[in-house]
Amino acid sequence: MRALALASLAVLAGSVAFLFQFVKPLEERAQRLERDVQPTALKRVALDTPAARLEAFHTRLDRAETKDEWLAKLYAAARASGLELRAAQYRLAESRQRIERYEISLPVSGSYSQIRRFLESALADIPVMSLDRASFRRKAITDGRVEAEIVVTLHLLRK
Repeated sequence: MRALALASLAVLAGSVAFLFQFVKPLEERAQRLERDVQPTALKRVALDTPAARLEAFHTRLDRAETKDEWLAKLYAAARASGLELRAAQYRLAESRQRIERYEISLPVSGSYSQIRRFLESALADIPVMSLDRASFRRKAITDGRVEAEIVVTLHLLRK
């Protein structure tokens, strides 16, 4: 009888630990992702006209973060992935539209999995960024290190 009571307490303690270790963080992450996918500024409107669709698109790009904050997130994702970043090239594309396109060319060096992890993380963390091009080259087949040229664009709403 005593062994059954101890086993029951162990299962109960394990359940509580599992709740706080895994379930609660996943619930918080799901709530953050839901907020990112459906911002409060985006209202449910009839998107039957091109003008309404364009306005909804512009609303999705209307973020509080500045260009510098987006760049900080990009570099943080690279550091977290363990990549070596060399001098990047930045170019603001001329446009008469409401959207500014800020093109960033990043030469990176690391393993293929590090580069892939960096791209996945950056695209998830920066919803106003698109991956335009990624080219990979390896000096030798046996070399684990990959040199990559990554071109991304920040799509920023002109204020």
